Amino acid sequence: MTGSEIPFLAGLDPEAAAAVRARMVSVAVAGGSTLFAQGDAGDALYTLISGAVGISAEDAAGRPRRIARLNPPESFGEMALLSPAPRSATATALRDSRLLRLARADFEELTAHHPRMLLYFARLLTERMRTAQAGETIRHKPRSFAVLAVTEGLDAAAFGHALATALDGILPGRTGCLTRWPAGADETWFHAYETRHARTVFVAHEVGCPWCRLCLRHADHVLLLAEPGRPPRPGAAAWLGSVRSDWIRMDLAVPQDADAVLPRPVHPEVAALPVALRIPVRAGRSGDLRRLARLASGSARGLVLGGGGARGLAHLGVMQALDEAGYAPDFVGGTSMGAVVAASVAMDLGIDRIRASTVAFFVGNNPLNDYTLPYHALTRGAKVDAGLAAWFGGARIEDLWLPFLCVSSNLTSGTAMVHRSGDLPGALRASIAIPGLLPPVCTDEGVLVDGGMMNNLPADVLADLDRGPVLAIDVGSDRAFGAMTMRSWRGRLIRRILGAPDAMPGIAPLLLRAATVSGDAQATMAVGYATAVLKPPLAGIDLRAWSSFKAIAEIGYRHTKEALAEGRLRAWTEDGGGGPT
Repeated sequence: MTGSEIPFLAGLDPEAAAAVRARMVSVAVAGGSTLFAQGDAGDALYTLISGAVGISAEDAAGRPRRIARLNPPESFGEMALLSPAPRSATATALRDSRLLRLARADFEELTAHHPRMLLYFARLLTERMRTAQAGETIRHKPRSFAVLAVTEGLDAAAFGHALATALDGILPGRTGCLTRWPAGADETWFHAYETRHARTVFVAHEVGCPWCRLCLRHADHVLLLAEPGRPPRPGAAAWLGSVRSDWIRMDLAVPQDADAVLPRPVHPEVAALPVALRIPVRAGRSGDLRRLARLASGSARGLVLGGGGARGLAHLGVMQALDEAGYAPDFVGGTSMGAVVAASVAMDLGIDRIRASTVAFFVGNNPLNDYTLPYHALTRGAKVDAGLAAWFGGARIEDLWLPFLCVSSNLTSGTAMVHRSGDLPGALRASIAIPGLLPPVCTDEGVLVDGGMMNNLPADVLADLDRGPVLAIDVGSDRAFGAMTMRSWRGRLIRRILGAPDAMPGIAPLLLRAATVSGDAQATMAVGYATAVLKPPLAGIDLRAWSSFKAIAEIGYRHTKEALAEGRLRAWTEDGGGGPT
């Protein structure tokens, strides 16, 4: 790399740039090494030639906070050239890397002959500080992937080649795939190979062997393969625990039978491995492999569905419109009614079956009419429990076809509780447990009620997964009780006896609204986390208008179709995989 090819030297005159380049020294560092730590004396600037470097800093509580992920030919450490103050951040080589180092002593000699260089570097540093203060989220966009089978009986090489093909189908450029150490290859060879390809898949065959260690040192993202039910290879758990990094994420890909209704679970020791997501892949299902590729590459589409009682039936229309346009989500989440629909999507039930099951559960057989002595709630909740068990019985959150989460409110701790594993019907029961209307769910973690009280539209939780753009559907923040409900003669008589005005809502709709009243504030916050937010016009729709499911679903359908036609979802549809699924 010449002086003219180093971006931070581009603004200098050729003579000064050549002088700086002549003083820069080549340095090779192994993946996982610390170039400098927060608090160290600043003594040099670095330019990355190959590999990757992570910049992080500790917050007030001492927790590491990721600031930037640097790739060639970026530079860092400019402050050290102008001041010997302690380093404000830590720089870690995320993989085997080669850098050019410019020491402050050499820089001071250079500025004696080229004084205008001081002004140039001061401007450069000011711009870098302005960018850092903007606080932009560091998105996970890996270019190098490692595939490693952690159980016996799997063909890691075939899976690696299939993954490379899937990546090429969703992202621009060509993916290279290496299944062994090429004869005579060194770091320069690997750098040249990766430079020629948009992405690289490294396939390891044995846990802890030299080639496996190199694969993981080069990887930005690791995919572990595990056969359902099989124990991990000897030593796999200990070795993977030792190479775990805050910057390199691991997922678990689990091959499944082509006709499986639900994914088969993995061995308990495999389930305990330090992975972020468990992603099932059915044999012969190219869609499953493309979803895996999107989730691993950070280009997946996320969908979060908010709560809102009967207004949540609009989610059915939203899903139908997205399905017709070919924009199926890759990971989903929700609260209350939104959680139920999102769980159905994660089970891959299909739009028609989801619609039929939702209507049968909420409309055909009212689950909220098993009234009881209101000691814990107005209803016993037995019909809800039975209905959820029939709908989702036997399913666990971590063993669904799509990654899924839902939110409940923990009254014991006063915080929102995110359910990412465990019994699916139990998590959904907690997420829809409207206080006063349904009995709460008592767990070891605390007393759980409807998630709408704390987070009715958890776009922030889904965005924190850092898997790609998130579309949020808000069905809970429109005004309620805007018009007086028509009362029957019996209802008017009871109100006169009780001395209550006709306009006073009943206890059930009041409790429903109270459970979702955080919607306005939450919808505002969701805009900051979601790539796009849809808010179907549902003002005037009663929160218990279950019998109006066709009209409510149609509102969601029309609103989504209009948003797609007008391009309001372009950031979500294009960023998430580049086009229809």
